[in-house]
Amino acid sequence: MQTEELMEHADYLLGVAAGKCDSWDDAQDLVQSTLLEGLLAVRNGKRIDNARNWLVTVLNRRYYDMLRGKYRKPLVFYGMSYDLTCAETVEESAANISGTPQAVKPDAADGTVLTEEEDLRRLIARMTKQYREVLIRHYFRSESISEIAEKLAIPGNTVKSRLRLGRDKLRKELTMEKYEKQSYEPETLFMANTGIPGFNDEPYTLVKDDKIAMNLLILAYEKPVTLPELADAVGISTTYIEPIVERLVDGELMKRTGDKVYTDFIIYTEEDRIAGLELQKQLAARLFDGIWRYMEEGLAALRGTAYYLRQNASARLKLEGYFVLRSVYMSVLKARDEIAGHLSLQEYPDRKNGGKWYAMGNRYPADYDFDRCPYTLYDISGEASRYLEQRLPGARTVGLHDYDVDNRVLGKAHRVYQIAVNSPESGEFVMKLLYAVYRDDESLLSAIPGRMLENVDVFLDLDFLERSSDGKLRLMIPVVSEENRNAFFSLTNEYAEKLLAAFRSEFAGMFRNPVHVPNHLQDDVPGFLRCMFSCSFFPTVLILEARSRGRFLKGVDQPVPPVLMVIAEE
Repeated sequence: MQTEELMEHADYLLGVAAGKCDSWDDAQDLVQSTLLEGLLAVRNGKRIDNARNWLVTVLNRRYYDMLRGKYRKPLVFYGMSYDLTCAETVEESAANISGTPQAVKPDAADGTVLTEEEDLRRLIARMTKQYREVLIRHYFRSESISEIAEKLAIPGNTVKSRLRLGRDKLRKELTMEKYEKQSYEPETLFMANTGIPGFNDEPYTLVKDDKIAMNLLILAYEKPVTLPELADAVGISTTYIEPIVERLVDGELMKRTGDKVYTDFIIYTEEDRIAGLELQKQLAARLFDGIWRYMEEGLAALRGTAYYLRQNASARLKLEGYFVLRSVYMSVLKARDEIAGHLSLQEYPDRKNGGKWYAMGNRYPADYDFDRCPYTLYDISGEASRYLEQRLPGARTVGLHDYDVDNRVLGKAHRVYQIAVNSPESGEFVMKLLYAVYRDDESLLSAIPGRMLENVDVFLDLDFLERSSDGKLRLMIPVVSEENRNAFFSLTNEYAEKLLAAFRSEFAGMFRNPVHVPNHLQDDVPGFLRCMFSCSFFPTVLILEARSRGRFLKGVDQPVPPVLMVIAEE
């Protein structure tokens, strides 16, 4: 059978493919790859008696391969077969080539024509075993890092290192202009927001753990792009990314402009997050004595209030930590807003499902080592405030305010609630649990998932609760009335203003280099979000400075989470 005879069946094959595929592009790709396999077979001397039947068989096999590949993790080896074993040479596996072949090019060694796939196989085969073995296991067999480490009896970090070096060697030899890094090393994008999330916890749930959505948002950040450009960049058919993009546009994380889309919120890189850390450390050390005089004055005022004196010893420490953290944080945020601009909540955009928020994204590379993150110690989440919508026996209102910081600073809070019960209502269940303990009323526990009750030790570790010798739980966090909460917040605001008045010019130095945002987002990203990391570590840096000097929480080893429970009793 000659090449010309194969090509005579192209139109027939296209009709068969069009009846199977969801898009014309997929049908054309399917026919192209089928004919190319036929051409390779003829070139290798294969005898084909009935060309049409043989080609239809190949087309069907490739179609089912395509179905199995839907939404699979994008790979550097996109389009290759996954049946190559570690022991096979390229020559032994040539008959196993499947997927969509790429451009052909002459082999520098003997002048024969090779597909990019064949060239890639030859390159891998020429690699030493330590690289070839991990590449094949991870990308061809989809084995995880931990699985490879276990099977080869080597550390996980060694597997990561060999994968990285192996990829680097391949990239030196192959041209991959069509694909972005996201196609072979998908990044992580953690979503956050300022304001009121939607009823379904938007914007977080619009992305959640969807790696494809994360990387589409990253790729569409610097400039508007078309869907085919996004598809090429991640190595996935346009047909399969269309519904993902539609979801992101509908959820207001992306916008359309003509035939292009772009990401409509700020994305921070590691460089953005860490850029101002050293300056904040230096400033906290230099201003410490002056700032701490105000804090000691404010703490003395707090310790004289009736609501403070009603708390047990552990709860008093938490109130003190909350006071210092909130006072310092509010002061630098006020300084930021004076320079970068301030928006009231009423000025935030209205979103679907009752939301009123601005989204933020934090971008991390595929191999990011979170255990060695240089700013984990200083990270602050909050202030988080939540109130129960339903009344509980004996209370008109139950609320919880908290910040979440490292235990070495003060203590963890809302970022741990999901460990106790993995639910969007985890905060609500926490309030019900704490209120039941406060009331010493076991009947209230019926409204709490059994999973949370089984994991109640989480709250013992947080120092929210304490278990007595007879097994009863005791509340270890401060509880105040609405009136007392307002008085407490007024006190923190008073000292935030005092700090701002005393150190306004020094604080202003933290905001000289806001995060750059692309030109098309200039009107959509408010100024205060561009300075988010300019001062966000300053309060925790200052508290650590105070603790290291023995000026605050001296001798306290247990967590002191900055948390405040508010109960308006009937």
